[in-house]
Amino acid sequence: MSLSMGQIIKNLRKSSGFTQEELAERLGVTYQAVSKWENDAGLPDISQVVPLASIFGVSTDALFGIADMTGNEDVQRIVSCAADVKKYGEPETYLEAYDILRGGLRKYSGNMTLAVNAMRLGVSLTLPENGRIYAGERKNEIAAETIRQANFVIANSKNIGDVLSARQILVYLYCSQGRFDAAAIEAGGFPPRTDLTLFSHLAVVSEYMNDYKSAEARLCSDIDYMLQALENDMARLGKAYAGDGKYTDAIAVYETFFEIMKAVFRDEIPLSYHDFDSGDCRLLLAEAYLAIGDASKAMDAVEASVMYYIDLYNAHEEEIILPREGIKSPVLRETMLTAPLPKESIKQKLLYKLSADGIQALNREPRFKKLLDIVNDLP
Repeated sequence: MSLSMGQIIKNLRKSSGFTQEELAERLGVTYQAVSKWENDAGLPDISQVVPLASIFGVSTDALFGIADMTGNEDVQRIVSCAADVKKYGEPETYLEAYDILRGGLRKYSGNMTLAVNAMRLGVSLTLPENGRIYAGERKNEIAAETIRQANFVIANSKNIGDVLSARQILVYLYCSQGRFDAAAIEAGGFPPRTDLTLFSHLAVVSEYMNDYKSAEARLCSDIDYMLQALENDMARLGKAYAGDGKYTDAIAVYETFFEIMKAVFRDEIPLSYHDFDSGDCRLLLAEAYLAIGDASKAMDAVEASVMYYIDLYNAHEEEIILPREGIKSPVLRETMLTAPLPKESIKQKLLYKLSADGIQALNREPRFKKLLDIVNDLP
C-alpha cells in the first residue's frame, strides 16, 4: 500500500532527527501546520514542496511517493528502522538500534545523518547513569566509536547544533573515562550565555520585520527551553549540595525552583521538564529529606512526582501531550514546543521511577505501597 504525503513527511522528519517544531522553524510555518500535514488533515503549499525536499535531501517526486529510493532516502530508511526497534524497558533493543546505525555507516561511510544519530544513541549506551539501557560489556567498544563519530561531526558538520551536541557528548564521555583535561577543553567550546539560541535569534529577525506574532512564538519557545535548562541546572546544583553534605541547601534549591515555576504558571499546573530517566526535582527533594531524616516530607515529594503523571494518564485516552497547549501564562502561552508521551509507556516508566535507589527507604511506608498499587492498577 502506497504512503500518503503526510506519512512520507512524517517518516522523513523522524529519520532526519527533526521534531515537528524544528521542521516548522526551517520552513517558516507553525508546528501545527506540520502536524496537520502528517495527520493528512492538510497538504503543504506548493511553495513549500521544494524546501521540504531540500531539507530532507530527497527529490520532490519522493514527497509524492513516485520516485525510486536514492542513497539519501536509504539513509533515512536506516535511521527510521533504528528508531522503530527501540522499546522502553528492553535494553537489547537499543543495542539492536545502534547496530543498525553502525551497519548503515559501513554502507555509507562518512554520512553525517548516520554519524549524528549513532553518536547520540552511543552516548546513552555508554554512560552508567543510564542504567536501563547501559551497554555493559560493550560500553568500551561503543564509547570509542562514539568519540570518533563526535570528532567527525565537530570537524565536518556545518550545523552548529550538531557540533555543540558532539562537544557535549565528548564532555560526558571524557569525564566517564577520567579524561578531565580533554573534557574541559570541549566544555570551553560552548558559548557562556544562554540567549545564544536558535529561537532568540530568529526572534531578532521577526522584530526587525515588525512580525510581532512570530516574535512572540519564538521568544516564548526560547523561554520554554530556558526553563528546561533552569530545571536541569537546579537539579544538578541540588545534587552538588547533597554530594557535599549540605542537604538543607539542596532542599532550598529544589523548593526555590518550584516557587519560580509557580510564579510563571500562577494557578496552572507547572510543566515537568525532567524526563523519567534523569529523575526529577521532586524525587531529588525526597532523597534530600530522607538524608535529614524527614520521611514524611520525602513521601510528599514522591507522591507529587508520581501523581502528576497519573492525573495526565487518566485525563487522556491515547497519546499524552504534556500540557503546553492551552497555557494561559503570557510568558509561555505562544510556545511552539510540544512533549508527546506515549500513554502505554507511563506505567512502566512510573514503576522505574518508584524503583529508584534513592527512595527505597520509603518502600515499607503505607503511602508508598498505596502509590505502588495505584501504578500497578493502571491498564
